[in-house]
Amino acid sequence: MQAESPGDAVSESLAGAATSSPAARSPEEESAHYSARARIEELRHSIRYHNRRYYIEHAPEISDADWDRLFHELKSLEEKHPEFFSQDSPTQKVGAPPEKTTFAVVEHREPMLSLGNVFDGQGLRDWHRRAATLIDRDDFAMVTEPKIDGLAIALVYEEGRLVQAATRGDGRHGEDVTPNIRTIETLPQHLTGSPPARFEVRGEVYVSKSSFKRMNAERERANAEREKEGKLPKPPFANPRNAAAGAVRQKDPSESAKRPLEIAIYQLGWSDGATPGSHWEVLQWLAALGFPTTPDASRQTTLDGTVADCEAWVPRREAWPFDMDGIVVKIDDLGLHRQLGTVGREPRWAVAYKFPPAEATTRLRKIAVNVGRTGSLNPFAILEPVHVGGATVKMATLHNEEDIHRKDIRAGDTVVVRRAGEVIPQVVGPVLSRRKRGARRFHMPKICPSCETPVVRPEGEAMAYCVNTGCPAQRQRGIEHFASRGGMDIEGLGERWITTLLEENLIADAGDLYALAPKQTAIEALPKMGKTSTEKLLAAIEASKRRPLAALVFALGIRHVGAEVADLLTQHFGDMASLAAASEEELAAIDGVGPTIAASVAAWFQAERNRRLIKKLAQAEVQMTARRRASRGGPLAGQQFVVTGRLESMTRNQVEGNLKQLGASIGSRVTKKTAVLIAGEAPGSKLEQAQALDIAIWDEEQLRTFLRQQEAGTTATGSSVP
Repeated sequence: MQAESPGDAVSESLAGAATSSPAARSPEEESAHYSARARIEELRHSIRYHNRRYYIEHAPEISDADWDRLFHELKSLEEKHPEFFSQDSPTQKVGAPPEKTTFAVVEHREPMLSLGNVFDGQGLRDWHRRAATLIDRDDFAMVTEPKIDGLAIALVYEEGRLVQAATRGDGRHGEDVTPNIRTIETLPQHLTGSPPARFEVRGEVYVSKSSFKRMNAERERANAEREKEGKLPKPPFANPRNAAAGAVRQKDPSESAKRPLEIAIYQLGWSDGATPGSHWEVLQWLAALGFPTTPDASRQTTLDGTVADCEAWVPRREAWPFDMDGIVVKIDDLGLHRQLGTVGREPRWAVAYKFPPAEATTRLRKIAVNVGRTGSLNPFAILEPVHVGGATVKMATLHNEEDIHRKDIRAGDTVVVRRAGEVIPQVVGPVLSRRKRGARRFHMPKICPSCETPVVRPEGEAMAYCVNTGCPAQRQRGIEHFASRGGMDIEGLGERWITTLLEENLIADAGDLYALAPKQTAIEALPKMGKTSTEKLLAAIEASKRRPLAALVFALGIRHVGAEVADLLTQHFGDMASLAAASEEELAAIDGVGPTIAASVAAWFQAERNRRLIKKLAQAEVQMTARRRASRGGPLAGQQFVVTGRLESMTRNQVEGNLKQLGASIGSRVTKKTAVLIAGEAPGSKLEQAQALDIAIWDEEQLRTFLRQQEAGTTATGSSVP
C-alpha cells in the first residue's frame, strides 16, 4: 500500500474544527489562531505519513532527529492551543496501525507506550523534578540502560513456553509475528527456573553493526549475479534497524531465519504470578530465567549519578556492537510506576536521554572532486548545512564512483548523512521517494580538475588517478600529509599556510620546509603571520627533525604505505639508505608487505624527484636511522601498558611499538599489574576497570608528550608519567 505524501495533502480538512472565535479576539489574534490550527493539522498529517514510512514500510524519508523536531513542535503547539486537542493526534498514539493484510492482529493486554525524550542533563533533571513533585519524594533510585535502535516486541510465555510474539503496532494492537521471532537463536523457547504461569516480557529485536555490514556485502555479491542474469539489483539495506524490522515482518519465517537477528529483553510487561518489586530485580530475575537482557544496565541511587552515567555514554556509543540512540532512564521502584502512571502516549516513570543525532537528512547541492596526495580523484558531497553528531556538516565523503553508483546518489537528492563520533561525515544514501525528475547520474571527470592531465583508472581498482607527479593539488596534499600528526607532526602548519608558502614560492616540496629559517623575514611579512607565529612555526619544523624514521617514511606519502607498513619497513632495514636501495624482491619478502606494496615502494624510491627530496631531508639532518627496539632495559622496563579506544595520530601498532622500544610490555586487559592505560576515543569498559583499580590513565596528548620527551632525551630513566 502506498503512503500518502505530505505534499499530496498539506493539511486535513479543517471543517470539523471550531469556526467561532471569542468576541474579544482581534484580527491579528484571529490570524495567529488560524495559523496555529493549520500548522497543527499539517504537522499531524506529516507525522502520520512518516510513521507509516518508518514502522510499516521500513523506508524512512527523514532522520530520527528530524522526526523528533516535528513531534516536539506539534506537542508544543497543542499545549499552547488546547482547543485543538484531538484523540487522533500522533501525540496521543504510538507507532502506526498494524498491517492487517499480512499478519493477524494482536491486542496488547497492557499498552506498549512510547518514551518522552530529553536531550541533556538539564532536561533529565527537569523530568526528575516533575516526577518527584507528583509523588512528593525525590530519593528514588533509577536504572539506566542502552536504548538499542531496533524493533520493539512483546513476548507472551505460558508455563515457560513462548506462545506469542507481537510488534508494538499502534501501542494497543500489534502484528502476530510469532513464527518469525522463534527463529532468533538467542531467544529461549523454553524457560529455566520457575516462571509465572503466564506473563509477558518486552524487548528489542536488532541486527548488530558487524552483521549489518555482512548483510550488505552479501547483497552486493548477489546483485553482481543478478546483473549477470539481466535482473535489476536490490537496494542495500539502509540501516540495521530497517534490516531487523524487515526480517521480523517477512511472510515466510524461513526468510527471517536467514537474517542475523538478536534480541535484548528490557522490561516485564505484565504477569499472572508473583514477580520482583523493582525493575533492577526484574532484570536479574529475567536473566536467571534465560532471557538475554539489555547489556550494561546499571542502577543509580542519586540524580547526579544518573546524569553522569548518561553523559558518560555519549563518547562510548560508537564502541558498542549495536546502534543505540540514547539511554533509557527508569525509576526502579515498580510501585512508583503505578503511582505515577502515564500522560498521553508516555509513561511518567521513564524517559529517553537522546544522544546528539548521528544521522540527519539534507540536500546534496553538488558532487565535487578533489585530488589526493597519491593522485587519486576523490568525490565528495557539498551539502546544505545540517547539524548532525554534535556539529554542523557542510561536506561529506562519497568514497569513489562505484560507491556512488551502487547507492545511486545524484546531485540535488535529499540524502541521509551520518557522522559517528569524530569520523568524517559520509552520505549513507538518497531518499529516492523525494528525488526530482531529471537528476543525472554522476560520472568521474576524464581530466584532472587541478592540472587538466587525462586521468587513468588501473584495472581492478575503484579509484581513478591523475598521473602527473607535478600536479599542484598532489603537491599541496603531499605536504599536508607530511606535516600531519601521524607524519612529521609539525604543529601549526596547516592547509592555509602550506597554500601560502607554495603561492609565495617559498617552498616547492616538503624538503624545502627545512630551508625556511633563512627566509624568516620574508615569512614574517606575509599577511597574518608576524614574528611570533613565524618563530613558532620554525621551531615546530626544527623539532620534527627528531621524529622517528617510521614517522618520516609514513610522511613521505608512498602509496599503500600506512603507519603499520612504515613501522615494518624501518624495523627491517634500519635506515633510510638501506630502504631506498632495497629491491622489489627484498621488500616483498618482508612478512606483512607483499608484492603490491613492494612494487609501490620500489617505484617511489626510483623516481628522481623523490630521490632529490630524500637528499634534502638528509642534508637538513632529519632522523634517517631507526632506533632498534630494546629487548631489555629502557625507561619503561618492567612496566605493563594497555591500549584501548581509537587514537587520532597513531595506530595501535605504532603506539605499542614505541612503548616496546622503550622497554614496556603490552597487556591485552587491565589488571593490577597494569602500570598505565592509554585511553583513546570510545575506550569502553577498560577505562572503568582502570579507574576502579586506581591505575594511571593517559590520553593521547599525554602519550605524545611523553614520546616527544623521550625523543629529546628529557624524561628521566624509569619514569612512568609525562
